[in-house]
Amino acid sequence: MIWTSHGYTGYTCGIAISESGKLAGPWKQQEETLFAEDGGHGMLFTTFDGKLMMVLHAPNNPAAQPRIFEMEDTGETLRVVKEFTGTEF
Repeated sequence: MIWTSHGYTGYTCGIAISESGKLAGPWKQQEETLFAEDGGHGMLFTTFDGKLMMVLHAPNNPAAQPRIFEMEDTGETLRVVKEFTGTEF
């Protein structure tokens, strides 16, 4: 599960993993943040060609813009591969 809260650098996205693999948990918070640059409310989606992506808003103020990231699911955690800027084809 990805979630958003306030951190040392503003809004931050973290990851919690269900140790049972079930919604009821128990849940363990991972120490490393997924995104710590004052952005949050991330959502995961898969592109039509099968890439895992995350979109969130940043910064956490009225000038917020969507930011999109290619993600990797390692089987143990999620990690950001690179930010999608719209210039790659």
